[in-house]
Amino acid sequence: MNKYIIIIFLMNISYLSSHPVVQGLDLQKFMGRWHVVSLIPNWIEKGASNSYDDYKLNEDGTIDITYHAIKDGKERTIRQKGIIVDKNILSRWKIQFIKPWVPFYKAPYEVIILDDNYEYMVVGYPDNRFGWIMARSISLDEQKYNQILVELDEKFGYDKSAFEKVVHNY
Repeated sequence: MNKYIIIIFLMNISYLSSHPVVQGLDLQKFMGRWHVVSLIPNWIEKGASNSYDDYKLNEDGTIDITYHAIKDGKERTIRQKGIIVDKNILSRWKIQFIKPWVPFYKAPYEVIILDDNYEYMVVGYPDNRFGWIMARSISLDEQKYNQILVELDEKFGYDKSAFEKVVHNY
C-alpha cells in the first residue's frame, strides 16, 4: 500500500515545476480537433500514427478529450476529462483518464504556446518529460515548426531533439 502512495505522490510532484502558460485562452475557440504533429513520446503514444485529440467543452466547464491514433495496426482511443485548475487561468488543466480508468491520478496539462489564430499550439509538461506540438492540420510549415522548437528550447528548457514527428497518412 505504501508503495502506491509513494508512486502517486511522485507522479503529482511535477505540478511544483509548472511552466508559464498562455494568458487569455478562449475555450470556445480552443475546442475542436487538434492533430499531434510532434511529441516527446510516452509509452502510450510511442510508435502511433494519425494521432489527434477532439476537445469538447461541457456545460459544467470541464472538457471532454478523446485521443485517437493507430498503433500496432489497431485503432486506439483514450477518453479523458480536462478540469481547469484555476478559473482565471484557462490554459492550465488537470487531466483525468476516463477510459482506461486511472484512479487517483490527474496528469498536468499546460498550454504554453498558442497561435493567435488557434492554428497551432504546444502542450507542455512541468518537468519537460513530455510535450506535444499540435495543429488544426496534420502538418506545420517546416519554418514554423522549427521556430516552435527554438521557442521550446529557449523559453521552456525543452530538448529540441527529444521531439519526434508523428506520421499522418490519411
